[in-house]
Amino acid sequence: MNHRRCGICLAGALSALAVPLHATVPADPVALLAKAAVPSAKPWKALEARKASIGKIEVEVGDVFDLAKPEENTWIGRTADRLHASTKEIVIRRLLLFAEGEPVRERIIYETERLLRALPFVKTARIDPRTEPDGTVVAVVRVQDAWTTQVNAGYSQVGGQKSKNFGVDEKNFLGEGKSMAFDLSKDPVRSTWGLAYGDPQLLGSRWTLDMRTQYLSDGFARSIQLQRPFYALDTPWSAGAAVSANHNLLYVYDHGIPVYQAPFVQNAFSLSGGLALHEAENRVWRAGLLLQRQDTAYGTITQTAPAGSLFPPSLTDRRLRGPALTFATQEDAFHEFVNLQAVDYPEDYNLAWNGDLTLGTYSRAWGSTLAAPFFLLEGSKGWSSSADDLTLLTASWGGRKPATGLEDSLMSFSLVKYQKLEEDRILAGLVAVDRAQRPDPEHWYYLGGDQGMRGFPNELHPGDARWLASLEYRLLTDQRWWGLVRLGYSAFVDLGSIHQMDGQGWSRTYSDVGFGLRLGNLRSSLGRVILLSVAVPLNRESYQNRWQFTFGNAMRF
Repeated sequence: MNHRRCGICLAGALSALAVPLHATVPADPVALLAKAAVPSAKPWKALEARKASIGKIEVEVGDVFDLAKPEENTWIGRTADRLHASTKEIVIRRLLLFAEGEPVRERIIYETERLLRALPFVKTARIDPRTEPDGTVVAVVRVQDAWTTQVNAGYSQVGGQKSKNFGVDEKNFLGEGKSMAFDLSKDPVRSTWGLAYGDPQLLGSRWTLDMRTQYLSDGFARSIQLQRPFYALDTPWSAGAAVSANHNLLYVYDHGIPVYQAPFVQNAFSLSGGLALHEAENRVWRAGLLLQRQDTAYGTITQTAPAGSLFPPSLTDRRLRGPALTFATQEDAFHEFVNLQAVDYPEDYNLAWNGDLTLGTYSRAWGSTLAAPFFLLEGSKGWSSSADDLTLLTASWGGRKPATGLEDSLMSFSLVKYQKLEEDRILAGLVAVDRAQRPDPEHWYYLGGDQGMRGFPNELHPGDARWLASLEYRLLTDQRWWGLVRLGYSAFVDLGSIHQMDGQGWSRTYSDVGFGLRLGNLRSSLGRVILLSVAVPLNRESYQNRWQFTFGNAMRF
């Protein structure tokens, strides 16, 4: 539900904006390829039917710009390809789910395509068969690199509050697939600078490593995660460990400003492992064990601004430690779409029912300050009758239940609908509902700009329940500037309300309308749509501006 108001891809967008508005280029071949959402021919299916084997694998990694095409052979394209470090072939080969000498399995081929497309340094990926005169089947893996060096800079002024940020993010360092990031930010509450490193193929293996550290004006936040995930449907096992530490101030907001603050320390550790129990056709069932430890401590709470009728939250230190069993089921029912959320990129969505369940107990014998069962249930489902419509449902419910009753119970539900009126005209809608019972103070809900109300300041009001609805009309044009950006427009309306923590019941229904640009970032690996929009609150608060501007690349739906 996050919706950022700052951060924009300067490398991809600002260069494009320098082109005259009338400048256009021929249709991007990637877009034409993506329009074939479901291939008309099924060559891999025919090869599987005749029990063919893969005799050889060839990997072709294409540059960000194809200089053999006149529309891409510009000074920007030539400069980008010279500066860009191409993905090394071994990085792609390590991700393949099939090997030479193995029989052809159509599902595995298309699953591999999806894994490749999901990489932040890959723009498109296709795997095609080629039969040699001697009958050998060659799997040709064609990958096109994305531009992976991103400079993020942003400035916003919302409700009289100024925020700014700057960062550099590289998602394919030296072509090895590793990511490195540096960021600086300052908002009315704190200043932050941070570093991050990610390795999706630790020492050439299936293990992944993610490390992050942030130094805040009021503390720090650090995390390390080492994991061997269920990277494919038939992966036999997974394992992982995660450590995090957050030492900073906890803020409670109202009317967009912090009204209470308290020192906040939370240290967590988890250890997990899982096994695939059963696989039938395209569905797998998994089970595992989770060991969890979380220590939370609060300092003395102080009031920093007039709080009106909002009382300070109750702060209770706690230690939560205990084991849990995990269960999961997943089915491979992915379908490929284009121009729903992104622009000119293949988008993969799973239309099957998928779910995860965690059941455990915090135990005093393990050092916990309370004995309490805990749980987390997550589920998702998709529906589609054609490449022109898609409905996505996600839901979750988690919490713990000590002797005093259910607490920190967080329930969420969202429904997203896409409907193409024509190939380049899309209606997109979102309905989201969140409900909490006795939430921990750090899990209070808020209503405002960051939560999808684009015409209002961030953290408008705190609460324990909220609902949000958005409807957006999206229009894509045929204008593509220097092969970098495809121009699009949008018009939208947002509605929302929150059940307030100050005992005043449900807030009024806030609403806003707006319009803006949707710039399809055709070459970058990050922020594939850049949003520049202006929203007008229809029932604004007395202290806020009449117009709210949004610049960024964080999308809700």
